[in-house]
Amino acid sequence: MRFTEVSDWHDESALLAVPAAAGVFRIDFENGRPYVGKTADLRRRLRRLLVPREGLSRRLTLRDIARGVLYRATGSPFESSILLYQLARQHLPGGVREHLKLRPLPFVKILMGNRFPRTCVTRRLARSRAIFYGPFQTRGAAKQFEDAFLNLFQVRRCVENLVPSTSHPGCVWGDMGLCLRPCQQACDDDTYAREVARMADFLATDGASFLREVETARDLASESMEFEAAARHHRRFVKARNTLRLRGGLSRVVGSLCGMVFQRSAEAGSVQATPVYKGSLQEAIRLGWDEEPRAALFGAAIRNELASRSWREVAVREKEEHLALLQRWHSSSFRKGEFVPFASMSEAPLRRLANAAMRVATG
Repeated sequence: MRFTEVSDWHDESALLAVPAAAGVFRIDFENGRPYVGKTADLRRRLRRLLVPREGLSRRLTLRDIARGVLYRATGSPFESSILLYQLARQHLPGGVREHLKLRPLPFVKILMGNRFPRTCVTRRLARSRAIFYGPFQTRGAAKQFEDAFLNLFQVRRCVENLVPSTSHPGCVWGDMGLCLRPCQQACDDDTYAREVARMADFLATDGASFLREVETARDLASESMEFEAAARHHRRFVKARNTLRLRGGLSRVVGSLCGMVFQRSAEAGSVQATPVYKGSLQEAIRLGWDEEPRAALFGAAIRNELASRSWREVAVREKEEHLALLQRWHSSSFRKGEFVPFASMSEAPLRRLANAAMRVATG
């Protein structure tokens, strides 16, 4: 991270040379952790921290105990958040979440390691066979999606470790035909596994596999003049579409959450693009131009970067933090810039990415 050092913070003229722009800063001390923060106006914030005010002798300043002052201007709140996060990880190990007020986000989880997989809502990611879908902004939103999503499939909703038996009492979901009732041995393991695979495909394809399946069944029933069956399939189609509307703006299977965030850069004549790889934020790309921005220029630069870079998937705890930062920006009312999602880095939609960069550059 390239920072500019304030050579003599005791001299107010040195602080007046700091740009009145958004950015992040770090104030070092002889002993103890440094003070890191972000601000919308670097000059004003540093002067407030380092210059005593006349007549306010009790006002605490850091001028006499500081041992170094560094700053970096940023072009967007998103860039400020990422830089502050990196500073906190470097200088405040173990206290990043508390300092940045980052809370892990909720996900819908399919416990694939269970003999009879089921779903639950969780805030903890893990490296396991489980499938995580999200993130969602609140636990209530994740639960609402889970409930609507389960109505499309005959997968169990109970949380017990099943021991299938014909004497098992069952539950209301089985009586309503919304569960295959593996507890009562009403289906074998393979039949239940196929239903779970359909459910996993629904999440992996953002509902496309299920919608295609139901639409085909509806059309065949209609051609065969089985209008009641066609109406039933159409109701399932509408129910699936309504379920998909309950997704969060970033909701994907976490292992395939790829995309690119476009923001204005602090450097004139450039746009900053931050790739997202499997839910992990990557090093930003600078997309610059000489005379005027052009979509073809952006497309070529993005293609070269995607072809030459190696992507890194971070550890689970760090990924929770990356997704929390991304969701905080994406759901904020003051959000600027664009996020373009895609399935994988090898299938990145270059035209959409170039057009998004163009809109940010000219917006």
